[in-house]
Amino acid sequence: MAADAAFSSPGRISRAEALADLRRVQAAGQVPQALDSLAAPLIVLNARRQVIFANRAFQDFARGASIDEICGSRPGDVFGCVHAHHGCGDWEGCGFCGARQAIGETQTTGQPAARECHITVNAPESKPARDLLVRTTPFEIGGSQYVMVSFSDISDLKRRSALERIFFHDILNTASSFRVYLDLLRREGTTEDGKRNLLERLTAVCDTLQEEIEGQKIMLSAENGTLRAQRNLMESHSLALQLARQAEGLEIAQGRTVAIAPFSERFSFVSDDALVKRILVNMLKNALEASPPGVIVTIGLRRTGEAAAEFSVHNPSCMNREVQLQVFRRYFSTKGADRGLGTWGMKLLAEEYLGGRVAFTSTPRDGTTFTLSLPLNPSER
Repeated sequence: MAADAAFSSPGRISRAEALADLRRVQAAGQVPQALDSLAAPLIVLNARRQVIFANRAFQDFARGASIDEICGSRPGDVFGCVHAHHGCGDWEGCGFCGARQAIGETQTTGQPAARECHITVNAPESKPARDLLVRTTPFEIGGSQYVMVSFSDISDLKRRSALERIFFHDILNTASSFRVYLDLLRREGTTEDGKRNLLERLTAVCDTLQEEIEGQKIMLSAENGTLRAQRNLMESHSLALQLARQAEGLEIAQGRTVAIAPFSERFSFVSDDALVKRILVNMLKNALEASPPGVIVTIGLRRTGEAAAEFSVHNPSCMNREVQLQVFRRYFSTKGADRGLGTWGMKLLAEEYLGGRVAFTSTPRDGTTFTLSLPLNPSER
C-alpha cells in the first residue's frame, strides 16, 4: 500500500488521528495486553471501519506488518484486496463482501455477527485467494464505541467442500447423459445411421466424463500452486469442433445448439491443451445453463494481432448487475452454495498459468460474451 493511500478516501480520519486513537487504546490498561494474548487474529475498528488496534496474532496474519503500519487502514487495504484501490468498503461490489456485511451489521445493530469473506489478494506475481470466517463484536474502550473483528482461515475447508460438490455434480450430470443415449440405443427400430449417431454421442459423453475427472485434478493442482502448464501446438478450428461436439453431449445442451461463429478464423497457437479446453468448456456450460431451449450458443475464434488470439463464447441472455459484480468472486454462483469455482477457475488458469486474460461483457442488447485472450506463442512460465 502506497504511503497515505489508506487516507485518500472520503470519510476517513487522518493518519495522525488514527495513531492518536492507537495510543489511547494502548494506554487503556490491560485491554491491549489481553487482546495481544489471544491466539485468534483480531483488529479493532473505529466507526469509519479503520484499524485503530491489531493484536500480535493479526500482525503475523498480515504478513508481519507492524501495528503502526496497519493503523488507520481498512481491512481490505491490509489484506491487499484487488478491489481496495476503489476504497475498501466504498466500491459498488463491496456490498457483497462478507467482512463489510458483518462489520456493517454490528455497527447498525450493536450485536455480534459472522460472515464468510473471500478475498482475492493483489500480490506481485500472482493473485491468491484467502477464505476467511469473519466474526464481529461491539467493543468499548474509554467510553468510545468500536467493532472488534476476528479472522479464521477456512481456505482448506472451503476448497475441499467446493471441489467435492462440483465434482459429484458434474460427474452425475455426465453419467445421466450417458444413460439417456444408452436407452435410445437399446430401442428397437433405430436405423443403422441412427445407431452410428448415438454411438458418436456416447463417445463424446465418455470423453466428457474423462475430461471432468482430469479437470478436477487440474483445479486441485492449480489451487495448491503445484500445476505446471504444458506447451502444445493447437489449431483453432479443430479445437472449436471438438468443443462443440463435447458440449452437445451434455445434458444441459438438450434443445440448444452450439455453433461456430461465422467470423471465426483458422490459426495455430501454442498453449496448454488441457487448460484451454477446461476454460472454454466452463464458458460453454455457463452459456448453455443461462440459455432457454431453442437458443444458439456460439464459439468464436480469431487473431487479435500478430502475437495474440481471442476465444469467445456468446449467449443472448444478459446477467443482472448484481451477478456481474460477483462473477469472478470465489465460490459465487447463481446455481447454489459452493458452485462458483467455474468463473474463478477460468481466471485462475488463464492469468496465473497461461499468461492470458478472461473477461466478459453483458448487456440486454448484445447478450453475454466471455472471452479468453491468449498469446499465440507464450514464453516459458
